[in-house]
Amino acid sequence: MSSNIGWLFYKNYFQDIDYSNLQDENNKKMIDKKIDNILHQNPKIQQDEALGNTHFEAKTTYPGLLLGSGYLHELPDIEGQAILGFDFDYTTGLPIIRGSSIKGVLRSAFKHKEYILEFLKDKPNLDIEALESEIFDNNDVFFDAVVEKYGTNILSDDYLAPHGEPTKNPIPLRFIKVSPNVKFRFDFILSDGILTKQEKSELFQNILADLGIGAKTNVGYGKFEDFRKYQTEEEKAVAQKEQENILYKDAIESNNLEKLEDFKRVYPNSNYIYKINEKIKNIKLKEKQKDIKQAFDNLDKTNSKHRKSFIDKYKYEPLANKYIEQLKNLNKQSNNTSQVSIKDLENAKNAKAIKNILEKVDVSQDDYSYIEEIVTKLYQSLKGKQKKNFFKEAQIGRFINKDYETQIKSKLGAK
Repeated sequence: MSSNIGWLFYKNYFQDIDYSNLQDENNKKMIDKKIDNILHQNPKIQQDEALGNTHFEAKTTYPGLLLGSGYLHELPDIEGQAILGFDFDYTTGLPIIRGSSIKGVLRSAFKHKEYILEFLKDKPNLDIEALESEIFDNNDVFFDAVVEKYGTNILSDDYLAPHGEPTKNPIPLRFIKVSPNVKFRFDFILSDGILTKQEKSELFQNILADLGIGAKTNVGYGKFEDFRKYQTEEEKAVAQKEQENILYKDAIESNNLEKLEDFKRVYPNSNYIYKINEKIKNIKLKEKQKDIKQAFDNLDKTNSKHRKSFIDKYKYEPLANKYIEQLKNLNKQSNNTSQVSIKDLENAKNAKAIKNILEKVDVSQDDYSYIEEIVTKLYQSLKGKQKKNFFKEAQIGRFINKDYETQIKSKLGAK
């Protein structure tokens, strides 16, 4: 079970010490045990609500981060103690980077105009003094940076080795630090002005990545990396809704079926789904209408078989009704003018005669037995080449169907 690290460091640390004999070996053992306990605390991070309107995350790099080292924290003459102070949040007991420290580091960078302009190369004529005043003297607010996540341990120890006397070996002095790979969240209230909120945030990230924060930055402490934009759940919801609105507008205006289907897949519970479905339905309707018209336009309307095939295919499709009516009228006209009927097959003398009749009449399934009877009688009466080429020339499969032709050929033993 984890304890409040701040309390362990500033309260419990000084308890039970024998102050009458600081050199007592038990004091050293007790301090070692207490520091070891502090370093092995693994507190659960409570994801507090982010403050402000602009946020980013960043994680510490090697060798770590020193906070509050100027605070007093020392027991005289006890070897192995943690000699430097540390800054912990009073409530959570976690390491904290004070907003005042963040503001101080960022403002110190503004003493060097050319340095700031290096990060704002697309704004070479920007008034740095006015920007500094806008950020640090007006409405922008800097909140404390808090721990968001950490790896194996949130704290670790390190050592200083000051050379008090050149002729003697240095005595290592122990201190604690924030470990590498600890992620902090930085929160601000930023206003749009000379720079937008996002531009200010990016400028702050660049400065902190370069200068670092806390003590001993000149030897690598206090540096950050992996800067990332952070959004609260509310901000994520707003951003997602904005993205949904953009994609909806794009899908609707595009008349693109793929984009509309993608929107349905990504936002299945969107309030726009009804309108998306209506749009999809209309596009599919227009495409089907186009396909039917194209099929009708490409149809050989003089061929009764082709007319029948179109009618059979689209008879249950309302979009084809007007075309089917035209074809039925053509069928009536054809029937009125044609002298050919299915009964004329009785007078057919060869395969070509069969073909000519089938090409001109409409055949129903009720006619199959009659046609089979006529074809069988004629086929059996033929000999030689006429018999051999009969089915090839009659083209029964073309005008009725292949299976029907195969069935007759099988019964007659024809190839």
